[in-house]
Amino acid sequence: MNRTARIDRRWWRAVAFTAALALLVGVAARPSDPSFAALLLATAAAGFGFFYVLFPGGLHFAVALANGLAVYATLFTFFSESNFAHVRTPVGYLGFILPVLAFLASAGRHRATLAALVASERLRETAHFPRLLAWLVPITLIGAASFAVPEVAPGRAAEEAILLVAMAAVSLVVAAASRDVVAFLLDASLLFETFFARIRRLLIPTFAFLTLYSLLVIVFACIYRLVDEATPGPLLSFAGQPREMSFAEALYFSVVTLSTIGYGDVVPFAPAARALASIQAVLGVLLLLFGFAEIMSASRGRDER
Repeated sequence: MNRTARIDRRWWRAVAFTAALALLVGVAARPSDPSFAALLLATAAAGFGFFYVLFPGGLHFAVALANGLAVYATLFTFFSESNFAHVRTPVGYLGFILPVLAFLASAGRHRATLAALVASERLRETAHFPRLLAWLVPITLIGAASFAVPEVAPGRAAEEAILLVAMAAVSLVVAAASRDVVAFLLDASLLFETFFARIRRLLIPTFAFLTLYSLLVIVFACIYRLVDEATPGPLLSFAGQPREMSFAEALYFSVVTLSTIGYGDVVPFAPAARALASIQAVLGVLLLLFGFAEIMSASRGRDER
């Protein structure tokens, strides 16, 4: 019963992550076209449901599948906006969905082979890595060739025809390499799980580091604000104009100085501000060095235990 409940929770988390990522990419990629977000969400749901039903033991694959779909949607949007700007929306949607359908159809045909691959839950041998990524070469060549479309094929009809031909070619590559695509996504998902497991072990030391970091930000922000009130002239210069600072501006300058980013929109104007900023910048570097060392030490100690 507990195992079933745990699987259900994992399933719902995977569904929520997949849906959220699809909506985020869909809305951000084409904010003026909400139907694209709906298409991406439907595609993600179909792909997730397909693999969950086909390979029920490979639930961890959902994160990698959602990530792969997000990358594909991003690349498709970039190439379509750059090289196929005059394509009608339905034709663009058809081109987008073709490789996904080809991948799912090929995965269904090779169900037995992919089921063993998904159930293994282990990284592939590094010697096979070039073969796992070989399918990216023809897809990259197709994408690179699409930059010649505006030069050789002006007009909507020609662009639409070339887009569909290009996406059909991508579909053939993906269908032929479905096993390698799944293996690549599985490796990515397993590495993600390892990465997030390590992050969970570092939560407490990282929280302690961020607590000290935020304390220094607040203390120096208060110092900047008090010195600015106590001195006759302004302490900082904003966009080239020296003036008094608000507490929110003092906090912003303190964060930028402690992190040693230095955007340049706010700079020290008075000698006292330069001295304080120099001290804070040095403390920021030391804090990063010692904080990182302590986090790694805590991680190694927990691994040994």
